Amino acid sequence: MTYYKSLFMATSAVALIGSAATAQAQTAPDAQAPAPTGDQATTSEVAGASPSNAIQEIVVTAQRRSENLQRTAASVSVRTGSDLQASGKFALSQILEDVPGVTGGAAATPTGMAGSSSGNDSPAAGLTIRGIPSNAGVGGSATSIATSAAIYVDGIYNGVGSTYDIDRVEVLRGPQGTLYGRSATTGVVVFKTRNPSLDKVEGNLAVEAGNYDLQHYTGAVNVPLVEDKIALRVSGNYYSRDGYDTHSVAKGDVGYNGGAMRNTDYRAKLLVKPVDDLSILFGFAGQDNKAYSSGNSMNLTEDGTYNKVYGEVGPGSNKFRQYWAEVNWALGDVNLTYLPAFRTWKSDAINYGRVPAINLAVDQSISTPKDEFLTQELRLASQPGGKLNWQIGALYYKNDLRSTIKATDGYSGALEYDSDTTKKTTAAGVFGEATYSFTDTTRLNVGLRYDYTKVQVNQTYTSNRNLCCGGALGSDTYGYPEILDTRTLSGSDGRRSYNNVTYKVRLEHDLSPQNLIYALTSSGFSPGDVGVTTGIDGSPTVVEFKTETLTSYEIGTKNRFLDNSLQVNASAFYYVYGGYQVGNINISETTGLTAFTAISAPARAYGGEMEVLFQPTPNDRIGLNASYTNAYFVDRSKQSVPGSTHTFDYYFSRKEIPNVVPFRAQLNYDHDFVFSGGSKLTFHGDVRFLSSFYSVAVRKDLVDGAYEAARTGSQFVGDLTATWISSNERLSVSAYLRNVTDNRYKINAGVNLNGTNEAGQGYFAATRELSDPRTYGIVLGAKF
Repeated sequence: MTYYKSLFMATSAVALIGSAATAQAQTAPDAQAPAPTGDQATTSEVAGASPSNAIQEIVVTAQRRSENLQRTAASVSVRTGSDLQASGKFALSQILEDVPGVTGGAAATPTGMAGSSSGNDSPAAGLTIRGIPSNAGVGGSATSIATSAAIYVDGIYNGVGSTYDIDRVEVLRGPQGTLYGRSATTGVVVFKTRNPSLDKVEGNLAVEAGNYDLQHYTGAVNVPLVEDKIALRVSGNYYSRDGYDTHSVAKGDVGYNGGAMRNTDYRAKLLVKPVDDLSILFGFAGQDNKAYSSGNSMNLTEDGTYNKVYGEVGPGSNKFRQYWAEVNWALGDVNLTYLPAFRTWKSDAINYGRVPAINLAVDQSISTPKDEFLTQELRLASQPGGKLNWQIGALYYKNDLRSTIKATDGYSGALEYDSDTTKKTTAAGVFGEATYSFTDTTRLNVGLRYDYTKVQVNQTYTSNRNLCCGGALGSDTYGYPEILDTRTLSGSDGRRSYNNVTYKVRLEHDLSPQNLIYALTSSGFSPGDVGVTTGIDGSPTVVEFKTETLTSYEIGTKNRFLDNSLQVNASAFYYVYGGYQVGNINISETTGLTAFTAISAPARAYGGEMEVLFQPTPNDRIGLNASYTNAYFVDRSKQSVPGSTHTFDYYFSRKEIPNVVPFRAQLNYDHDFVFSGGSKLTFHGDVRFLSSFYSVAVRKDLVDGAYEAARTGSQFVGDLTATWISSNERLSVSAYLRNVTDNRYKINAGVNLNGTNEAGQGYFAATRELSDPRTYGIVLGAKF
């Protein structure tokens, strides 16, 4: 690891001037990109750039105002929708895989389908930005925990429809609590889908086919209804494929019908512009998902290899519906933006957990008949220009949830636990941010936000204590009576409230029109929560999560050289994390029993990111992305664990935070062949490197082999894409090959206690989850 760290630092020293967006982010502007409306902005040519190989500029709005990406004093990366489509990137993890400092994103859609057929109402649950993963809710309960990172779609928190008809994706690293509040502790991923155009009839259609029975159809049509006043854009998406590892028995299951994973999406946007200074956007989006989980278990054998054991396949489905509006009104020297939104989510699923090595089998049914979100945001902002630019705003958030979970022993049918939860969460925040220009080249940006969150949980939780103490877990002949214990959480016992203030202070200076440096400190927070789960003695136990806070220190620089043909951006950061909390770590000392509580330890993280883009000719682009992150716990031995005689370091025996890839780098190259008729063929190739990491926490009492089971070695992964575009840009054909060498490496591991020997060392059983295999496909696109 010293080698990777030294390599990164040396490279950063040569280019202390920055990181450049990759070739995907900087290709030609999307022909279908809409005119700027409200939070929308698009790619534009470099002002006054004479060389034909000058890198094009991108205008972003992730900081709630339109600004040139290279003049934005923050760590921001951008990916365009056209490039994502051409390379066959649909899952969130694929979209973000080459963004420095970002890992995870298990959700293929905003359902979080990757490990469970039930899905998840938070698309950011699997994201890790700069070494801080989202904490997990307590095992065996429906308690949802505010994620560390936030995802916004068209300005809506956890919005619907982020995988199709995309204009661009903006990724902000570092706390964004001032403007985004809850769940923006480590960063924000902002999706901008295409808005209606008032001046022309247009549309597009794309058909994609590939291995694993991939079928993908997406399209949109834009129709002006009243000239220069009203326009409608309707878009849709259908995606279906077989599972990479779920075995073919799934095809015989009732309701399988067309793939181990199927998403149907649709969206309508109506833009009304009665006068030049006022625009109103009305939107509706829906998403219906089906997924199959389980199906097999990859189990470690005595000879060190993994054996695939087939089992039942768990079917699941969920549905999103979203209604929203966006009002933008220019009132003289002030711009007003109002964003109301209402979103619903429903899900039903069955999950099967099987670990044959410890004779563990769990059947789990999950149902969420009600999950409603209401958000309202109001912002006022000054017109751009002048020495002082400011924005103020307020946000209201309400979530009304009902969820039931029931788990039984897969062998005997004995109840393990049964949870019925109703939870209401309300939050309100006020914020303000201002930038003052001392001179034409030096600016000070300050921001402040106050948030209040209240959680009311009503939960009835029943556990079977006989599975803990002498019962017959894992026995084919369950001969012991169930000993049921019930705990009810309601009223003041289930009520919690949290207050927090976040801030940002940033100083930025222009060394020249093409060179920017900045330094900032900022903070973020995630509110706490409460719920009931199975305790260490097998009885129901109340578990409370505290508020998490993060203070960040960052320096960065953004630069253009060689007549705007070379772009170098870089940043370095240091984090003080108030306490990494997790509730899905099994603290039981009894083989087969799972018991949970909230365990926490303070953490630190430091590192940096670099992006470089070089365009030596109009037809060649070379990009390099790199990031180094060292995220680790402090004071592990001083942090007690409720209900246990052990401290935090017993369950997290390594100081490094699990599932954080320390060093990541991607090198990419694009070349355009321009034909005499005006059409163009672009070849793209990239290779990604990931250093070794541990994907799961390992208990201190397990034998040394458990560390190796939890470890993933260094990996290389390469992708190829070829895209032909007609001279009028109306027709396109793309072919892609992802993971060229079919390198399937371990992205997640399970290490379970399997008993102890006379020396007190723990035996363990291990499972693993693999990365995506080699996939290939072809995409046919048409525009009119």
